[in-house]
Amino acid sequence: HSDDAAGLELTLQGPTLKFGCAAKIILTGATIDAKLDGKPIASYEIISVAAGQQLQLGRIVDQGARAYLSVAGGIQCPDYLNSKSTFTLGQFGGHNGRALRAGDVLALNPDTCNVNIAAVEIAAELKPHISNQWEFRVIYGPHGAPDFFTDKDITTFFATDWEVHYNSSRTGVRLIGPKPEWAPTSGGEAGMHPSNIHDNAYAFGTVDFTGDMPVILGPDGPSLGGFVCPATVISADLWKLGQVRAGDKIRFLPITIDDAVAIERAQNKSLQLLEKTNH
Repeated sequence: HSDDAAGLELTLQGPTLKFGCAAKIILTGATIDAKLDGKPIASYEIISVAAGQQLQLGRIVDQGARAYLSVAGGIQCPDYLNSKSTFTLGQFGGHNGRALRAGDVLALNPDTCNVNIAAVEIAAELKPHISNQWEFRVIYGPHGAPDFFTDKDITTFFATDWEVHYNSSRTGVRLIGPKPEWAPTSGGEAGMHPSNIHDNAYAFGTVDFTGDMPVILGPDGPSLGGFVCPATVISADLWKLGQVRAGDKIRFLPITIDDAVAIERAQNKSLQLLEKTNH
């Protein structure tokens, strides 16, 4: 279906859905315990659902944090700011600007939700590699040593297996690890703690030290703030933010901007190959 068709993001635990009409569906992302009328179904396979059948989506299995349910023709909801995504903090977009609740009814397009779709086999290299040990490639900066951190801080930052904190979400992924020594003793006019600076722009994927704890800013995170940011996750690895779960370990690997651009270009070619596979 089209690039702007809406699907469901399933975080750690999925819902039970009863279909009022026949439809074609597919599950992707992390492996989730999925059953259709009590019979297990696989991910990355087109599944035919008959009217009246129930899709029971349980917990994400072992690795990863999010699975995705797509229905042929997409879930019908209005565009807001040119998107069908839900922004729960702002309470707009998607289905009434909030997470789904028991009893919600989601509309499908009766003309396209059950179209004949040829079965395809998606190559293993086109599926995301999901585990509990992650490598996030980053661009070093903008706030590094010696102005904000000590050289030892930066060495430690890249040598540490950071643990994902349980209080993580689309707003940000909090990390547990060593406390920095810090180059300055305070933030001066910006604040008492040395992590404080005058407000500056944040990027999606920026590692933001709010005090002594780093947070990787997610898609629903702030775009402006007053904390130092020693590294930014490259665009090609941003998808990993949606799959880390509490207890996972993350290692940051610094690369050059030229390498980041080349990696993204290669990833885009893979996505184009995936689109051709599905046509």
